[in-house]
Amino acid sequence: MILNKNILIITGEGSYSIISKLIKPIKKYKIDIYKAPITISAFITKEIVIDVLKNISISDYDLILIPGFVQWDASILEEKYNIDIKKGPEFASDLPQILKNLEEINLSCKVPANKLIEISGEEEYNNIVQNQLKIAQKKINSTSFYINEDKSSIMISPHLPPPIIAEIVNCTEKSNKTILKKVNHYIKSGADVIDIGCVSNKPHPKRVNEIIELIHRNFDVLLSIDSMDIAEIEAAINTDIDMILSLDLGNYKDFLDIPKNIPIVILPTDIRNAYFPKNPKVRVENLFKLTEILKGKGFQKLIADPLLETPISPGICNSLDTYFLYRKMVNENNNKEMELPLFFGISNVVELMDIDSVGINGLLASIAIELDVGVMFTVEHSKKLFGGVRELKEAVKLNYLAKYKNTPPINQGITSFKAKGKISQDKPQINVSQAVYVDDTNSDYKPDDKGYFRFYIDYYSKEILVLFYSNTNELLNTIVGKNAESLSKKIMQLHLTENISHLNYLGRELSKAEFCLHTGKPYIQDEL
Repeated sequence: MILNKNILIITGEGSYSIISKLIKPIKKYKIDIYKAPITISAFITKEIVIDVLKNISISDYDLILIPGFVQWDASILEEKYNIDIKKGPEFASDLPQILKNLEEINLSCKVPANKLIEISGEEEYNNIVQNQLKIAQKKINSTSFYINEDKSSIMISPHLPPPIIAEIVNCTEKSNKTILKKVNHYIKSGADVIDIGCVSNKPHPKRVNEIIELIHRNFDVLLSIDSMDIAEIEAAINTDIDMILSLDLGNYKDFLDIPKNIPIVILPTDIRNAYFPKNPKVRVENLFKLTEILKGKGFQKLIADPLLETPISPGICNSLDTYFLYRKMVNENNNKEMELPLFFGISNVVELMDIDSVGINGLLASIAIELDVGVMFTVEHSKKLFGGVRELKEAVKLNYLAKYKNTPPINQGITSFKAKGKISQDKPQINVSQAVYVDDTNSDYKPDDKGYFRFYIDYYSKEILVLFYSNTNELLNTIVGKNAESLSKKIMQLHLTENISHLNYLGRELSKAEFCLHTGKPYIQDEL
């Protein structure tokens, strides 16, 4: 869009004072506000805008912004008056961001400006990744390489956002159906590599072979194996595995004859002999030692895992210190040849905290991007982590975009909010003296003669299940849908209930179920 100098904002009476305050700090443009004769901005019609334009000198303006919530297309008015008439944001609180980034946003007659910011953020991220991919492809070395060039364009490189490995925990003990369901979910969530998590001290090489073949038959996806058992790793290699997790000082000698072009994660430990160093410098020196040995044996794609540990006990700060120290030491002249991509296993952090995962994933992603981490590893093993791969993917996008633009990870057009957000609804002026106050809920319950409902969520299929029973507990109807509105309308069409109290309850529970479906929060009927 051509840089606009003079802007007219048309709004309703309720938003006028709010917008007036919000635009005061913006000096880049000359901005006027016109208060239309209607209380709620979203109800402004084409006819109201036409009347407004009759009362102003249109030639004084380069751009006219109408509320983002209006439900009509402004292109007809653009043609009629030969001036840009575009939709602003849906919420007044987004207006400063829109105005500050006006040159980068191609405003629309149909789509609210805040939606365009989201779209433009995603497009900008994809464009940057494609450009950086071309750079990475020209600089193949020990820190920048394909995971498996024959299968995929996915690379590990300091130029690119880290690929995400999503582990199927205890995979060798799961059924084929469960494995395929999990793989499908992970791929849809944005995982780049699916990890076959084996069971410690219970090797099952034949099952490893079966699982790899099963996934390869059904999906085109890169696979890694998380095992330190010789037989399981050899079985995985023989079945075309793409990455191995992990070798350490205790087991590396068993694998010196494996193909040298398979990416391998190395650890600063000797698990066989229960050796797990705590000192950050010792960990880094152990990684350097193993790097030198394996490079000397011809291994081409190594990834260093300094080990990210659980907060409080044993403590995350010590392990983060190891990551920072590794970065510092490889930048020293005598250690340049030791530099490898870093492995960032966040599951030890997210899984072992009773805190919503979205914020933890966001913070860990920012640390990973600052450290130029090569690959991130996560799981969705427990209920509280469902949706974590998608959360991490969005957080990586946000932080990668911010790093590329050398700015904090805010106002990039990509967000990872679930429970909270940046916008608020404008509250009208009300006379509270005339309000009806409700002291408590009505606890009187009268059963509906027609029956009762039970609600469930299938998080994998993204569906809400409504089961309607008679009062003698006979299942009468099963209704499946993806949102509360369509389900409630269908229930009313089927005349399953006409009881006002029951309909009120139905709407409340369906709305809660839909919220839980989209946020990953566990849904339990009749509980807040």
